[in-house]
Amino acid sequence: MADRRPVGEYGASSMCFSALLFALLYSIQERWIDVAVLLLAGLGQVVAFLCFRNGYARGVSSLVMLIAGVSAAEQLYIRISWWDLLIHFICMYVLVLIVWNLVLHRAPSRGALPTRWRILMGSGIGLVLALVWELMELVGFLFVTPDIHIPPLDTLSDVAVGVLGASLAGLHRKSL
Repeated sequence: MADRRPVGEYGASSMCFSALLFALLYSIQERWIDVAVLLLAGLGQVVAFLCFRNGYARGVSSLVMLIAGVSAAEQLYIRISWWDLLIHFICMYVLVLIVWNLVLHRAPSRGALPTRWRILMGSGIGLVLALVWELMELVGFLFVTPDIHIPPLDTLSDVAVGVLGASLAGLHRKSL
């Protein structure tokens, strides 16, 4: 029997490995910190590939993570003042959506919870992930390069905007 999945499903799923290709390109240029960042984005893409059944969700999640990784490598956060906040908002939405999708897949009844509870759950998961993200930036600053930008106000705004993005993941009622 012929496979009836649209070609777009395959394209979206193949996006889940794009950060690994960029990591390879940066390794050729011996940009090792950028390689590490793109490998981390690649890890997120592979997790999205494994956690989403929907090709669209896989593709969009992977694109967001690729943009975040390349933005760091190409110093877009320094060149565009608001870019850091936008990426934290969107990435935290995607990361929490991955976790929330797993919750809904294992316990579909969670989707029937009142909206405020789902938003609170998304916000709580997002807060934890945002703090881990900021901790990783601090570790990178301390042990890898002092070029990582970590002033306290930036950290607070990154966490706050990330939690806002994460809260949106709770609006989903069904797994993707």
